[in-house]
Amino acid sequence: MKEIYSWVPWFRELGKKIAEGGEQFLIEKAKAVTWKKAGNGDQSLLNYGDDNIDPFSFFTTLASLKEGQETRNRVYPDIQNRFGLTEVLPFDLDDAFIFPTPYRGNLLFHDGKGGDPALLWRLFRDAVAGFEAVKPDDFDQALGLKGIATTKLTQALFLVNPCEFLPIGDHIKSLGSFGSIPKAKGINLEEYASCIEKIREGFPGCELYEINLLAYLQSAVWTHVGGQVFQISTNAHDGGTDDCWEEFRTNNYVYAGQPDGKCGFPLEEPGAGDVILVRSGQDEGRGVGVVYRNDYQDEPDEAQRLHVIWLNKERAKLNHFTTMPGFGRAGEVVNSFRESEEYATMFGLLDRLSKEDSSGPEQSTEQEIDKRQFPLNQILYGPPGTGKTWRTRNLSLEIIGEISDDKELNQQRYDELRFDREEGTGRIEMVTFHQNFAYEDFIEGIRPKINEEGTLLYEMHIGIFKRLVEAAMKRRNERFVLIIDEINRGNIAKIFGELITLIEDSKRAGRADATHVTLPYSGKRFEIPDNLYLIGTMNTADRSIQLLDTALRRRFTFIEMMPEPGHEGICRNIEGIDCSKLLKAINRRVAALLDRERQIGHTYLLDVDSMEKLSEAMRTRILPLLQEYFFDDWAKIRAVLGQNGFVTESPAENLMTDQYMNEEERVVHERLPADDTAWNEPGEYRKIYKKDMPGEMEES
Repeated sequence: MKEIYSWVPWFRELGKKIAEGGEQFLIEKAKAVTWKKAGNGDQSLLNYGDDNIDPFSFFTTLASLKEGQETRNRVYPDIQNRFGLTEVLPFDLDDAFIFPTPYRGNLLFHDGKGGDPALLWRLFRDAVAGFEAVKPDDFDQALGLKGIATTKLTQALFLVNPCEFLPIGDHIKSLGSFGSIPKAKGINLEEYASCIEKIREGFPGCELYEINLLAYLQSAVWTHVGGQVFQISTNAHDGGTDDCWEEFRTNNYVYAGQPDGKCGFPLEEPGAGDVILVRSGQDEGRGVGVVYRNDYQDEPDEAQRLHVIWLNKERAKLNHFTTMPGFGRAGEVVNSFRESEEYATMFGLLDRLSKEDSSGPEQSTEQEIDKRQFPLNQILYGPPGTGKTWRTRNLSLEIIGEISDDKELNQQRYDELRFDREEGTGRIEMVTFHQNFAYEDFIEGIRPKINEEGTLLYEMHIGIFKRLVEAAMKRRNERFVLIIDEINRGNIAKIFGELITLIEDSKRAGRADATHVTLPYSGKRFEIPDNLYLIGTMNTADRSIQLLDTALRRRFTFIEMMPEPGHEGICRNIEGIDCSKLLKAINRRVAALLDRERQIGHTYLLDVDSMEKLSEAMRTRILPLLQEYFFDDWAKIRAVLGQNGFVTESPAENLMTDQYMNEEERVVHERLPADDTAWNEPGEYRKIYKKDMPGEMEES
């Protein structure tokens, strides 16, 4: 698993090249890079003049483009060639690109009107040289630039020199208490240095980029760290003739067994998050790691490895214990490691992480997003117009930790995060179920295709759910959301097929009872990770469909969304009309005549602030919905409207030439023409919530 840190020397070499080349060198190279496809717009880094092409903006822009195979394979090799880098970065491996992803909405270190390039270049060169070279005043001034805070600055410093800097953010808090973690504002260089030193002390022998990876994965609830504990000997391989510790330490993996693969060790048992204790003989500890990936689970072969993230690389004397196999469950070896002074702090960390995994954090703030706050599967249900689809946008942003108080920024960020099916970038996708939607559309299937020669071919079609699952499995440190609009309009058994079991919380990859299936078309193993969230919407007024599939109902959390007449977006005075009372009165009558599931949502009256808009909403949205609800039973519709003038009635007598066909009590209802002035008459709307129906109390 050495490739997981291959970005470190690559970025370090890039930083040194830029520091040595200087301002003009970076400007020329940056302008030559193929940042985007031809004809697809300019890269924002280049939009503010040569002076504003500073090294920190360059690094954050580059890091933000790591997602998506097509973009990555275009930009990173181009950077490699233009800057003459000799370090190797395996561009096709997702594991080689696990480093911070800067927020795309705020990549630059200036506001477009001119920053302080001299300061940024000075700080950059010092950061490349090392932490000790950075001047406190430069650090403070950089934090004082508009739009720059602790997280953004330290993240950029980390990208430039990941051996000596650490990105300070909420993810660091997941590692437990290492003293005071600096907040987003008010930090100085001395506090930053103290924080890094305290964190280093908790991970003896480990590099900052290793510590950051563990913090990042743990904060995203990548897995439950500290589950089972296993032990392995450094000379368990090939009969114990060689000590493999240097290979283990350098390559971030362990292995055991004989050349024929028949070692008898349960190497397939450890899962992500389990702990591996590494020892030499019976009385020497060499290191402790957490399992990142277990190749033996897919293929128990001599060439496979248990890939680990190191927590401690200290050598330590252990208390004597009885003979242990080359690999297996730790048993009494755990106590020997725990009693060692070199490993005491690390076991304290593991205990805290394990406790937090089982009981949740002791404290949290509104800004801290904890994965356990959100159900993996949930359905928003309610009458039409209650904001279900709109709510899914903000809910998806909340889940992935990108929500803000700015509505426009939320919409922009939602659009930016939409999943690209071809490149695999983005983290939010939306699909609408309908009666003809099938397993082949959602998961995979065989589809006909006519090539350029007119020959009919059959090819494998990969559905949106499978594509999103594959992206989420590759990027387990990030959260993904699939929104399924109108989820109850599809045939659930037909669409999900055998995967209906896999969406359960406990069956997700990374959970204790993880389960997988073999897909019928491709024959490939398939599992669903626990960083993919499903949000469905369901219109309860839709009676044209079958009841929601029972299997789906058991696996989802249901959240009701009902009309909110008191919503702040509903106007209380349009020429004397209180739209809140109007909506409340309509819904009380609809609920009495039909049921509460077929009321009218508040979104029908949002931003309605004039008589013209109210008239249009009533004529084109509310009244047609009432017609649908009551199957054109105009007498009931008129009752719902408080017997106002929008629906007229007249006796049916004398309409027929045959006197026997005339019914004295029969009436004819008519809806007012669209151009009738009554639609703009305030009194007609007030009648709806005034005391016009017998026995009904006037709304206060």
